[in-house]
Amino acid sequence: MSTTTPPRASGRRAWVGALLVAGLGQTLVTHAAADDSDRIAALEQKLDQSLQLIRQLSARVNDLEAQAAHGTPVATVKRSGAGAAAPVAAAAAPPGTLAATQPGVPAATPPDSAQRLERVEQTVAEMAASAGQHAEDLGMPMHGFADVGVGNHNPEFPQYQGADIAELDFFLTPRLGSRTRALFELNFEVGSDGAVGVDLERAQIGYQFSDSATVWLGRFHTPYGYYNTAFHHGQQIATSLRRPRFIEFEDHGGIMPAHSVGAWLTGSQRFADEKLTYDVYIGNSQSISEGKLDMNNAGNTHGSTIVGGNLGLLLSGALDGLKVGVDVFQTRIEDEDLAPAYVTQVRSYGAYAAYDTDTWEDIAEFHVFDNEDLTGHTGTHRSDAGFLQMGYRAGRYTPYARYERGAFKQSDNYFAAQATGSSYYRTALGLRFDVDLVSSLKLELADTHLTDRLIASYNEALLQYAIRF
Repeated sequence: MSTTTPPRASGRRAWVGALLVAGLGQTLVTHAAADDSDRIAALEQKLDQSLQLIRQLSARVNDLEAQAAHGTPVATVKRSGAGAAAPVAAAAAPPGTLAATQPGVPAATPPDSAQRLERVEQTVAEMAASAGQHAEDLGMPMHGFADVGVGNHNPEFPQYQGADIAELDFFLTPRLGSRTRALFELNFEVGSDGAVGVDLERAQIGYQFSDSATVWLGRFHTPYGYYNTAFHHGQQIATSLRRPRFIEFEDHGGIMPAHSVGAWLTGSQRFADEKLTYDVYIGNSQSISEGKLDMNNAGNTHGSTIVGGNLGLLLSGALDGLKVGVDVFQTRIEDEDLAPAYVTQVRSYGAYAAYDTDTWEDIAEFHVFDNEDLTGHTGTHRSDAGFLQMGYRAGRYTPYARYERGAFKQSDNYFAAQATGSSYYRTALGLRFDVDLVSSLKLELADTHLTDRLIASYNEALLQYAIRF
């Protein structure tokens, strides 16, 4: 004999069931022919699974938010946790879940089951309310990164050895409106003199016209190649212990303008199953000061600009996970360490490929420099640099290998004027171990050779502990 459930309780159960089916892939199954005790036991088991899944999804949303807030591709999240995607995927489709609820008239629910149902309903309601909040009500999301290490050399400044602190990096990502975006990155880092300095690494305010076009104004990562925009100052999100030497950030010895101050238009457009990505930017030209590239945050004195673009293609099907692209930029660089200033017209052309899946992370970049001497009139000087990195994800372990090389003409004042502008090559073997979703231990053994301005070589054994929060 069946009993009639009050309309309010029946409607409430139907609402919770619909949300769980649509949002979580769960179904509360009732069978008219089952007796009350079996039905209640099955219902309680489903509710327990739903509560567990809600907690997992909540943690996962926080994990993804840390990456998505600063434009990092979702593929990057795979590298940042110990198989983080697997538990959610498994929980989304527990064994024995049916695709649809069978029709039937439910029996009356005992008080303890009703209370459990109330708790699930309340949790789902809070999730729905949170998702429905306006961007203006979300406050100021903030994330951070830090890493420390030890080795027979400092990873960035080989003149030091022993233990080191590298950086403490903060992300502020206020949502100012439905389409207005902002990103501010404040970094406390150790410089080449061993002192701690503070840099405003990025200060971007943007407007999203659509999914295919966002314009940013301010200081941003120059969008050449793949690595410079896929990985930021928080080393925890990267598989490797450090960046390739020639595309390091300027104050860590990089010889390419890793940051620009100006305007940047970026977006993507789908064509069938493939996605085309693009970047177009213009900003202040950089300069060389004290042997390092300077971003000219306040503006430059001669009105020079850096202009460039990047075109990429994300493939699908058998090549799913592969992105290929080309990039180019041109700028007029002044060496302010000389009087009068020495000026070089810098032109760079690049090509890259990145294969990022649950198992593999392979990245290759190659850049050619065709620089013209505008002061000494010594003509055009051609140089090149590139790297290949391969990583294999095996659960919480990711072994990787990298080879990088830079062949920089010392007759080109652009490279000769930079303290780290000498030619080199480096081989490295490393292992990343994900302690948990937010912290990683990395071990790297490397062999570096300087081949022209200074003939030297050194071996490195490095250990790094990197976190994000």
